[in-house]
Amino acid sequence: MPLLGQDLSGSLSRRVAILGPGLIGGSLALALSRVGQPWQVSVWARREEAALEAAALLPRCHVSCDLASVLADCDIAVLCMSPQAIQHCGEDLKTHLPASATITDAGSVKANIVETLEITFGGRFIGAHPMAGSDQSGIQAARADLFEGATCILTPTPQSEAKALEITKALWTATGCKLREMSPQNHDRAVGRISHLPHAAASCLVHAALAQDPTLADLAGPGYRDSTRVAGGPEGMWTEILFDNRLEVMKGIRDLQNTLETLKLALERGERQGVEAILADARKLRSNHPITK
Repeated sequence: MPLLGQDLSGSLSRRVAILGPGLIGGSLALALSRVGQPWQVSVWARREEAALEAAALLPRCHVSCDLASVLADCDIAVLCMSPQAIQHCGEDLKTHLPASATITDAGSVKANIVETLEITFGGRFIGAHPMAGSDQSGIQAARADLFEGATCILTPTPQSEAKALEITKALWTATGCKLREMSPQNHDRAVGRISHLPHAAASCLVHAALAQDPTLADLAGPGYRDSTRVAGGPEGMWTEILFDNRLEVMKGIRDLQNTLETLKLALERGERQGVEAILADARKLRSNHPITK
């Protein structure tokens, strides 16, 4: 058997199984199945309807509801489901996965997932989180360039196998991601601030802006649109994320509340310099660390 799917011409061809053809899984399949990529892509969908839809949009991929056929002979399996589904799928996967296969994921909370799946798979599991997405969901929103220029955070541990980390790096690099490594705990602390807190804040901002009069949205411009865009994400998935990382999210909410209270008091007291200082500090922090993706 050739190493990692090496074909007869000598070029390296790796077999990847993607579980969950939503926005992330579908975009990953499109990115890895582009002409010239050395990846053979198989995709698993839970429902027949989802498999048929995915097959129509992923013509270069093998798509099936048969988990055994998707996982057969794969070099790496990528779990692109909800955090809870990822955390609890280990035993089902173990039944069908090749003994040498690497397992990774795309979940946005890492500590619980890494702890659970390392118990099942040991150092073959490498946690990953591509910092890319959309307010839209489902495979209809998938696109091959979703990960171009985005950061993918990998969360290896002392238990991680070098070979598993190598193929995981190769996979996410092939999508166009830039790689960063940190511990699962530091990952959750970081994304609690820069991903989970902004989603919670955007949702609360929609309530504050429109709860009394939803028709005000008809007057809104780009400021409202840009600051609330992520609130359009699927509430079921985001409820899981906020609960799974709730301790870090609550710390961020407390800091947000303190900042809002400081701004509110400055306005109440007519302290223009205080208001301007908050706005200026925010502008400087944001401009010093521009977001490119």
